[in-house]
This record gives sequence, structure tokens and C-alpha cells, in this order.
Amino acid sequence: MESDDELIAIVSMECRLPQADDVDEFWRKLVDGESAVRDLTDEEVAAAGVPQGRRSRADYVKRAGVLDGVAEFDSTYFGYSPREADILDVQQRLMLESSVSLLERANIDPHRTQQRIGVFAGSGMSTYLFGALRRRDLVESLGEMVIRHGNDKDFLATRTSYKLNLRGPSVNVQTACSTGLVAVHSAVQSLLLNECDAAVAGAVHVRLPQHAGYRYQVGGVLSPDGVCRPFGSGANGTVFTNGIGLVLLKRLRDAVADGDEVHAVIAASAVNNDGAEKVSFTAPSVSGQVDVLSDALQISGAKQTDITYIEAHGTGTALGDPIEIEAIKQAYGLDGDPCGIGSLKGNFGHLNIAAGIIGLIKTALVLKHGYVPPTVNVDEVNPALELDDSRYFVTTEGLSLDRDAENWAAVSAFGMGGTNGHVILKSFAPTPAEKTPDDTADAADAGPSILTFSARSEDALRGQAAALADRLAADPDASLAAYAHTLREGRTLHPYRASLAAVDRAEAVTRLRAGRYHRGAEAGTNDIAFVFAGQGTQRQAMGAALATKNEHFARRLAEAVDAVNEHTDFDVRTYLGPEGPVDGIDTSVAQPLLFAVEYALATALVDAGVRPRYVLGHSLGEIVAATVAGVFDLRSAAALVATRARLMGSCPTGSMLAVDRLDAFTDLLDGGDLVVAATNSPAQFVLSGTHEAVGEAVARAADAGVRHQRLATSHAFHSPLMRGAAEEFRTFLHTVEFRAPRIALVSNITGRVLTEYEARSPHYWADHLLRTVDFAESMETLREAGVRRFIEIGSGRSMSNLVRANLASEAELTPELAQTLGELEHEEEAFADAVALGWAADPEVPVEEYATAARMVSLPTYAFERHVHWVEPTLGFGSDDGADVPAAAPVSAPVPAVPAATASTAPDAGSDDLDGPTEEIRAIVAKIFESFIGGPGSASAADHEREFFELGGNSLMAIQLINKLRETFELDFSVRDFYENSSVSATTNVIKSLLLQEPARV
Repeated sequence: MESDDELIAIVSMECRLPQADDVDEFWRKLVDGESAVRDLTDEEVAAAGVPQGRRSRADYVKRAGVLDGVAEFDSTYFGYSPREADILDVQQRLMLESSVSLLERANIDPHRTQQRIGVFAGSGMSTYLFGALRRRDLVESLGEMVIRHGNDKDFLATRTSYKLNLRGPSVNVQTACSTGLVAVHSAVQSLLLNECDAAVAGAVHVRLPQHAGYRYQVGGVLSPDGVCRPFGSGANGTVFTNGIGLVLLKRLRDAVADGDEVHAVIAASAVNNDGAEKVSFTAPSVSGQVDVLSDALQISGAKQTDITYIEAHGTGTALGDPIEIEAIKQAYGLDGDPCGIGSLKGNFGHLNIAAGIIGLIKTALVLKHGYVPPTVNVDEVNPALELDDSRYFVTTEGLSLDRDAENWAAVSAFGMGGTNGHVILKSFAPTPAEKTPDDTADAADAGPSILTFSARSEDALRGQAAALADRLAADPDASLAAYAHTLREGRTLHPYRASLAAVDRAEAVTRLRAGRYHRGAEAGTNDIAFVFAGQGTQRQAMGAALATKNEHFARRLAEAVDAVNEHTDFDVRTYLGPEGPVDGIDTSVAQPLLFAVEYALATALVDAGVRPRYVLGHSLGEIVAATVAGVFDLRSAAALVATRARLMGSCPTGSMLAVDRLDAFTDLLDGGDLVVAATNSPAQFVLSGTHEAVGEAVARAADAGVRHQRLATSHAFHSPLMRGAAEEFRTFLHTVEFRAPRIALVSNITGRVLTEYEARSPHYWADHLLRTVDFAESMETLREAGVRRFIEIGSGRSMSNLVRANLASEAELTPELAQTLGELEHEEEAFADAVALGWAADPEVPVEEYATAARMVSLPTYAFERHVHWVEPTLGFGSDDGADVPAAAPVSAPVPAVPAATASTAPDAGSDDLDGPTEEIRAIVAKIFESFIGGPGSASAADHEREFFELGGNSLMAIQLINKLRETFELDFSVRDFYENSSVSATTNVIKSLLLQEPARV
């Protein structure tokens, strides 16, 4: 790819491997030089269904790379019923979950993005299917077609596209062990053709049962001790393991424009096939490998010597390693700078279908970190590789790259059947971005940020919170604005939501871990009630800090203050500044002041998109609530409040007393001088009356052990002492225009939602000064309506405490609470938290101004809530342990006795002058051949002269056949003997010679 326009960026990577659940753990395993292949206990192998006779054999290898958690799956996330999830192939499950994580690592929400995202992936044959089909209950309940569709690898890519809403090309790729890398090549081509804007590429392989081990066969590809030794002198085979690897690719120019993290750049990729010019279908070919490496190098525009590291296929087999090294020498040349060659198969074994993609992920990490991990299990490099006189060496030790230079690397994958893949990568050095205030952790003037996250269940939501808290706690340079921006733009919105506002990292971590965040869900009610505080909640500089930060609040406050000032003989602004006196201020000042601030808070919240379903207030608070609900316009309300405050302030003075029960005051309440002014909760009441009556109540409370507290008020509100004010107020109210409330307004007096008649009645609002504030009954009305979200409008937490007190016994209605004004130094944060509660209830509430970073960052991926969905797998194809040879072609003839002979009398291969024992050997060999390739047991003598590979055999079948010959004749028949004498006749001659303890004449 000569032009930068043709470069492809790897913008995210995901893997799950034995002992490595993600890319970070994978890399640590490589760097530490650790192996993920472990010994299996006899109990594990037995539990996998391996019969005693097989697992006790000397050639049975009890080692495997076990992938944890394959029985678990988050069916809820993907909308599967438990039963359907039970039969879904574990490979398809891994693909679904890993694809979600992959996209989230790239901060892509597939449900909102305009990008066309393609899927290019492959998987192994489903061995999970065998167990599912043997479950009669599953077949009868779901039907065979559903079970087959859930396990057919044809649906791997399309199922992923469907479940994740991906709209680019969706293509299965199947080329055996090169699948993962060929999938990457296919994705690259699709991106270059502009068929998609991003592409998921990779492969998954899980063979079940995982703990079964395997039987070693001499000359086969499997290791006799379960250890893979890539390029080592002791290389004697590989061990197949399980895992998944995925990458997300974009055109480099798009990745840079999107602000993506680029792990490495794909400069070229190439794919070919060996064709027929090799020993057998499953054998490798030097020429095919040379061609694919050379093609990729030419496309990349790099020189041979630019490549300083090659992640080889590196199977650790005596045949494969030398062929691969020879191909590298021919393609990349012998002269030039040193070039390391490594293979991760020593760490993780042969990942089969996923081998190539995991090799690509490792190579990208090498370039990203500037370090080549050691290739393990290589005590001595195989001298047959002849590396001493070349520029190549096996990376048996860790190797640091020059981070200041552009580094190039390559990765290979070769599949049985001859499809070869090769990818060339280079490192990527992003242009340093100019730092913005959002990039600075906990900037003093950054203001609060709103963190929003969601999940498919309550448990998963808690998992999301825990993961986010852990990441924040471990990230001292975290920018909350960047976290907030990423969560809002780069994550899918799920039915269960959560949010919180914070100004610093420590506070966010504390709230996340304590579960102190606001929740919402698609199901059930998400109604919000605004609760307006009453007189006595005012404090100094109330709203002053918020007004300097929030333009909506500042504008609404100015409107309210101007309206109130028209009806007062003082300027409300005097009491809003830092020096404004508020302690002991007269009722005629306190009520207009509170009205202006509370009206501004509520309307600013509505401007921010937070819309209440209900409003209610405590005494004066109900007047503000009614104004917000539309019963009064602002100018009328300002006049009403100023008049109400003046009239109440002119009444005779009195006292008020808060108590926790009423039984001790029954006789005093009957006298009329003492009344219940408010029923705030089942355990909080306010008494109101003359100074003398309240003084007597204080003494009574002390004697009866009643908790009590005098309130700092100058008057006995909501008592008969307000009667004169109520009458004058009624006269004034006849001049006011009333409207029907646009928002449900819960009455202080009745505790019910106010009717239009009541809302528009001067008598209702006049009696409001005299009647008991029944806040507890108001809360009961909201409880019955299912309301559990409350935003306190005003200063402090008095209303929030009353809400909690009224719902304390309702465990299922734990309230979600937010205050619009906290302490002076936290006003902006408190208001933002009220907006956060609004978002949890309705995700349409905009929070952009609280998530202002210009770029996204890496955050934890979805915390899947996994449950066991499992059908016990069947070992292999369910064959009888003794059925090593097909029953249709038994080999049961006794091995004939061969008389002693000399070399000069031993018949030549192909001789027609065969004695009786030779004929018997030939018949047995022919039967064995027939059992593997369907002939030539009954064919002509001429067919007995045809080579095994000419008859349609391949190298894998040859290993099986050779081992059968060894068992049948109880002799050491080498792989080389067979390859050089592979016809029935020649094999017969070799066996006879071995039985005579003579070498075969060939």
C-alpha cells in the first residue's frame, strides 16, 4: 500500500485465551514468558468422558490449554431465552460477547453510529452440536433446525451483525488454521473498496470437551508431551488449544479523524494457495509461502530489510518449521539488518482457526510497546533451520525495539489445504494533540461532569459501576469530562440506566462504589416530582455560586428578582450576595427571597430538559410549585408572594415546635391555642400557637420523653393566629388570574392532586395560611402513583429528609433524590446532579454541557452478567473407544509367520513371485489401506502399485494409517519408510523386511 490513503488502522483488539481473559493479560503472559498449556488431572480427563482404557495408555497426553468460562453466557444482553442460549454454540457466544467488547474498546455505539461496520470471521466446526443433538428434550422443544442454526458456523458473521445491528458486509471466512488472518485480509480489501467504514475481523475456536487430552501418534502433528517448541531442536509437534481473537479495522485517515487509538497500521496483506504442487492436501509448500510473503512485501512498499520482526506460524513440528524458515529466507533475503522470528504457540499452543488473528494481535502489541516477548520452550534453536549464516534469529529472549524509529513487522498463518496469509504492519506515532482544559485531571475550573452508564439488568448495572470505579481509581490522570464524553457517545444505551455528577475523581469513585448514583429503567414509572422547600430553608448567598456558572439559572433568577422587586420595598439582590444577611430576617423578606431562588432553580431545570410529572411544596413551596405548574404567571405570583409575606408578617407573633409524636399533647390541642401546623411524616409533626401554648407544650414534651425542638420562627404559621392575614389575602386573591395547572400539583391541604377547581379558587389559597400542611399525605399520594424520584427545589436537604422519612418503610420504593443547591461551594455540582437524575429517568435529557471533552478515552467494556448455559458435550463423534478402524473393513487376520531368509532371497518390491506369508501380509495391508481410502483391497494388482497419495490419501490420513500398521504388525514402521514406499506392494515389502529384521530394498 504505497499511499497513506491505503493504510489500515487497528483501532481496537479483543481476545479470550487460556489463562488470559483480555489483551492486557495476554500481553503480560507473553512478556513474562509463561505457558498457558497445563497438565490435566486424571479426574478431569475422566469427567470429559475419556474411557479408562484410552486415558491410561502410555501414548495418551493429558495436557491442554483450557479456556475458562465457556459454559457461561449473558443471554439477557443478546435477547436469547435461557433454553435457546443453552444450545447456542460456545464459539458463537464468544463471538457475540467479544464483538461487543471490541466495539466498546473503539468507543463505537453500533445503534447510533452512521458507520457501516462489516464482519469477517470464521470458527471451528461446532463440537458442542453433538451433545445438543443427543438431548431429546432439546430437540423436541426447540426443533432440530433451531439447534443446527445455533451451531452452524455459516451463521457466525451474520448472527453477529444481526445481534449488534452492524450494516456492513457480513462474511464467513473458513481456511482452516489461516482463517483469522485471511479474515483480516478480507476486511482490509472491503475497507479499501469502501464497502464499509469499519470492520470486525478474526476467528474463534473451541473444541469440546476441553479436558479430553489427546492420543499421540508417532510422526503426527501433535506433541508427545503436550509442549510446543517453535523452532527448537526438540520440536516434535504442537498442541491444539482454544480461544478467540478479534480486531476492529478502519482506514487510517478515518481513524485519525475520529480520534481513535491506533495500535498499529496494516501496510499490506496477501493471500494465496499452494495449489497441487505439494506432497498432499494437508502438507505445507515452500513455494506457496514464498509467494504470499513476497506479494505482501511488494504491496507494502517496504524494503526486505525494513522488516525487523516476523511472528511466524511456528507450529513446532519437524516438517513445518524448516519449510517456513526457508520461505522467509527466500522472500525476505539473507542479507541486511537482523530480523527476529518468534511464535506464540510456545505460550498458548496452536489456536487452530484463531492462530493467525492472535499472531496479528501479538504483532500489533509488539509494535505498540516496542518490545518483542521471548519465544518460549526453545532450549536450543533447531540447527536444521540453518540460521547461522543469515540475518534471522529466533527471539528466545525479550528484545526491545527502537521506539524513536518506524518499526515494521510481519505475521504469517498457513492453513491445512494450502491457503496462506501474510500481513505486514508498521508502528504508528500519533501527532501530539494540543492539550485542552478537558485533558487535565480534576481541573479546578472544569466544573462538574455527569457520568452516564447503562446495562441490560440491575446486576449488570452494578457490574458496570464497579468496573468504572476501579478504572477511575487506577487512573490518577483521569479527566472526568473525557470519561463523561466517552460514556455518552461511545456506549450503547441499555434499558437499565445510571448517572451521577461529580467534580473530582475521588468523589466519583466513592459514589460508584457505594451505589450512590441515580437509577432509571425502561420498565416501570420514571416520573419525577419536584419538591419545593418552605420558609426557614434560606441561607446566605443562596444560589450565588450557581448563578456565576449556569447561564440558565442566572437568567431565570434575574427574571424572578425583577418581578418580586416590583412589589417589595427592598431589593431581593441585597440578600443574594455573599454579604447578604439572612439570619433572623423577617417573613416579608424571607418568602420573596425563597420564591425567587426556587422559581429560578425549577425553571432552569426545565430549561435543561428535566421535566417533572408532579410538583409539590411545603407551605410557601406550594405557591412556587403552583407557579411552575402554570396556575400563576410569574408577575402574578411575585405579587401574590409579596402580599402573602407582608400580611403574615403583620400577624401576632407566636411559636412553633417540632415533635416526634402527638399523644402527649391531646388535651392541649383541644384548647385551640395549640394546633398541628404540619404532619411532615409518621414520626415528625410541627405544633404552632401562642408563645404560652408552645411553652406549655415544651414542658409536656420534656416530661413525656418526646423528642422536640423549637423552630426559629417569629410567627405561628398555619395556626389561628394567621386568620387576619388569611381574610385580607382572600380579598387580594380575587384580583389574581388563575389557570388550570399544566403539571400535576399535589396539595398540602388535602394530600391529593389538586383539582382545577381548587387550583383556581381564592378560598383554597387563602385557607392555605391556616390549614395543616399534610406533607405525609402528599407523599402517600405519590407513593401510590409509584413515584420514587424526587428533586429538592431549594437550599439544603430538608425536603429530601422528609421524603426519606415518609418512604422509610417502603423497601421497594427506595427514593432517588437530588438537591438543586447544596452547600455554597457545591451548588453547581448539586444542580448538575439533579440533571443527572433527570437523565436516569429520561435519557433524552441532554447532558452535553456536562460532558465537554473533545476526545474519548479507553474505558472498561460491558460487564456481562453471565449465567451457565450448558449442554454436556459428547467426546469426539461419539464413537466406541475400540472402534479405531471402521467396522465395514475389519482387520482381524493373524500376522503370518515369516520364515527366516537372507537379503539375497528376499523378494523385491513389486515382485510377482510372492510366497504364502507375503500374500497374507499383502492382504492385511490392503485391508488397512481400504479402511482409510476405500481401496484398493478388491482392486486389480496394478492398483496395489499406486502410491497412497496418488490414491487420494493425505498426510493426516497417512499418520493414522502408519500407526495402524505399527499396531497390527507390532513393529517400528517409520514415517519415512512409508512416504518412500507408500503403495500396498511397497509397504508389504517393507513390513516383510522388518519382520525379517532386514532393511527394505528400495
